Amino acid sequence: MDSITAPTTVVAESPPPSNINDIEATTASSLLLLHPTHTQHNKISLERKSNLRKTSGFILVYLVMETWKQMSNYSLSLSHGGLYPVPSTIIVLATELTKLILVLAWAMMTRARVKEWRPCVKLSAPAFCYFVTNLLYLLALRSTPPPLWMVLIQTRTLYTALGYLVVFGREVSLGQIGGCLLVVVSLPLAHASELQAGHSSITTLTLFFSQLAALLSTVASLIIEMALKNDLRSVVEQQMWLYLWGSLLALLSLSVHSDLSTLAHLKLWSVVYVLTAVLSSALAGLCVPFIIKNLDTIAKDYLVAVNNILLSVVTAVLFPLSFTFNPLYLASLVVLLSGIWLYEKKESLPCQHSSITKSQRII
Repeated sequence: MDSITAPTTVVAESPPPSNINDIEATTASSLLLLHPTHTQHNKISLERKSNLRKTSGFILVYLVMETWKQMSNYSLSLSHGGLYPVPSTIIVLATELTKLILVLAWAMMTRARVKEWRPCVKLSAPAFCYFVTNLLYLLALRSTPPPLWMVLIQTRTLYTALGYLVVFGREVSLGQIGGCLLVVVSLPLAHASELQAGHSSITTLTLFFSQLAALLSTVASLIIEMALKNDLRSVVEQQMWLYLWGSLLALLSLSVHSDLSTLAHLKLWSVVYVLTAVLSSALAGLCVPFIIKNLDTIAKDYLVAVNNILLSVVTAVLFPLSFTFNPLYLASLVVLLSGIWLYEKKESLPCQHSSITKSQRII
């Protein structure tokens, strides 16, 4: 378990931090005390380890799988009259188990030292957040087209900025505040586009669920980001524990709340729909940590925005009765992308501010 031992530890003395970089580096080095069982390296950096060209394979797979995931889940709901042929919890459980199996298979292929892995309780928190957001996502797709849902939950950019400012005390520029405001402005524009098209899928309950999902997604992302950048566990080990906790939560929920009687009446084409949705969701989810590892979260946010453009076009072509690519929605998308660009503009510059050098190592 993630217990904190209390051995007699001597830390090399260093002068008081003189600027924000030293403060963040000191904070990061103190986090290493929480994981004394792992080997510590000379330097932990947030620098990019690759570039867009070398990571283009992951990016391409992510864009294709994410679009496939959205279309599969949406068509699964529409083909059954706004309901799913199986409980939503089963879809979430199958997706988490698929990711868990694939991660373990990769660990075996790369001969990872699985026996040395230790339970990581702290990843149960983001697993719970993702479990709830996945259920809210599937619930929303019963009445809301995927592109609109993706616009509604982009307020997580605002929540992320508030988290950095309030929780971590990071500086937020006026440009970033302006970007967050643009993200918020995109919501009424998206709603207006629905009203103009004669749809009413964005209800008060949908707005509430979207903001709850955005908030939980932000909390989970911040915890995962801290783990990826400060925990000395490998990405594969961290993802294994994340998916294991997600599977256990889904299994617990399934045993308590779900009615499994519908499984006996499943038709073959329904099974194919479910398997397609599960596989695409799993593959899309597996690409994200590798993109963050090789690039950064900024690149991931841009990919989400690019994917929503592609998703809008595909949805308008395949489901013209449910979604219309009208000028107001295009305006909301432009405002959203502008807000993300303004917010990320500053964040793309300081890539080397959090690092731990030899002088800050634990002796």
